[in-house]
Amino acid sequence: MMSDIRLSSLPLGIGLAGAAALWLAFPNGCLALPPLALGLPLCLVLLGRDAPGRGAALRRGWLCGTAGTAAVLYWLTIPMSTVGNLPLALAAVCAVLVAVCLASAGGLFSLLAHALRERPPLAQAFLLGLAWYFLEYAYALVAGFPWLPLAGALAAWPLWIQAADVTGAYLLAGLWVTVTLCLWHWRRPACLLTGLLLAVLLLGYGGWRLHESPLEADPRGPDSVAVLFAEGNIDQNQKWVPAYQRRTVETYLRLTQAELARHPGETPLIVWPETALPFNFDNNGILSALVRNLARQAQSPLLTGVPGFEHDAAGKVTVYNRALLLAPSGATAGSYDKEHLVPFGEYVPEWLDWNILADLLQEVGVYTPGHSAAPLVHGDLRLGMLICYEAIFPWLAQARVAHGANVLVDISNDGWFGRSPAALQHLYLAALRAVEQDRWLLRGTNTGISAIIDARGRVTVHGGQFTENTLWGRVRLQQGSTVYHALGPWLPLLAGLLWLGIFWGTRRPSPSTPR
Repeated sequence: MMSDIRLSSLPLGIGLAGAAALWLAFPNGCLALPPLALGLPLCLVLLGRDAPGRGAALRRGWLCGTAGTAAVLYWLTIPMSTVGNLPLALAAVCAVLVAVCLASAGGLFSLLAHALRERPPLAQAFLLGLAWYFLEYAYALVAGFPWLPLAGALAAWPLWIQAADVTGAYLLAGLWVTVTLCLWHWRRPACLLTGLLLAVLLLGYGGWRLHESPLEADPRGPDSVAVLFAEGNIDQNQKWVPAYQRRTVETYLRLTQAELARHPGETPLIVWPETALPFNFDNNGILSALVRNLARQAQSPLLTGVPGFEHDAAGKVTVYNRALLLAPSGATAGSYDKEHLVPFGEYVPEWLDWNILADLLQEVGVYTPGHSAAPLVHGDLRLGMLICYEAIFPWLAQARVAHGANVLVDISNDGWFGRSPAALQHLYLAALRAVEQDRWLLRGTNTGISAIIDARGRVTVHGGQFTENTLWGRVRLQQGSTVYHALGPWLPLLAGLLWLGIFWGTRRPSPSTPR
């Protein structure tokens, strides 16, 4: 009887351990230990390997993933409740449903571990590590919300993610999964040696890259520029009210002018956050004139988020989430329209166009995605634009650099997240793009965390949260491309061929096959 109880409770304990590992690895407001993220795939493998059948393996992995994902993404209830006006209980249910959908990857991973349980441990480690890469990559493409890649947790410790400039964040996660599974079979010399060798290569490469590129908190020289961030800390519930528009503009003008006064003679790139100016910039002559005049007085380029409106011949209005660059003359130097929109935050899919979700659009209408990846240009600046959660998609940063960007810029409004760890999670996800593309990255936000991240994923300057604030720093403009930038489009094919080779080479012969 007691042995039956122990056997039945073992999967529950492993599942809870995997969920806890994921929660403790990502910023959570308490204690975060990034390498614990590797405990999740290990627990999923154990759940699948020892499951009595395929259905049990799928179910156990799915439940484990759901628990961990829901724990890390609990903050989804905040925008759904405070911005979307959903009752708190319904918002919590919606957040759990998101976790259930994303956690299906964990179920598939456990199912594959069950199917490969008879393979040699070393082959299992590589097959499952590559499978983890495929799952992260596929879910990023299909689900459109790749918020929990393992490398996103490891980014808090830059040493662990330097190889992303060769492999990309998703394949790097797969390699760390392989290391974990090899070391789990430490009693087998081949597994132990392979795991140790791969770990030494990843960490050794990371140490070399960090040593080769010393931390520059204040880079100087002709290939560097000063940057001024202004955080207005504008209340989301008042932001789009017409009566508060002038107050919003005056807040950003006051903050920027005060910081400029502390740096006389400097002409920095001024960065205001996503939709910092919540009105039609082209049609509001009074308020837009104030902003253009600031750029002229400062003799600085000014980058700000605005809603963009375009009218066709029939009078139909198209709305974009736009980044607008003003030249030091005050004239418009260029604009970028957000390409990857947030479902239910910036648009409602046609198949789920429900009235109950209308408030999530913040009264600015339904946004339309843009299509240009070209940088915004001023002088030596080639700004590769990413708006809000576009920074979590590797291929968007890849496209910006391919079009000539020498610095990446992410303007965001993380006020949606409330006082949760989501803003810090977002910051580390953006740091992955800096390493993958070997570009410095600027993050300008409404409520924090604004920051400058160097090309090795290290935060050189950062601000606080939920207060009117300015931040001053310098950024280095860089050229060239990484191995990942060149090989990124081919990695899925190369990894697929490797997976098939290992799978085919380690298959068990059928009874009819002569030895």
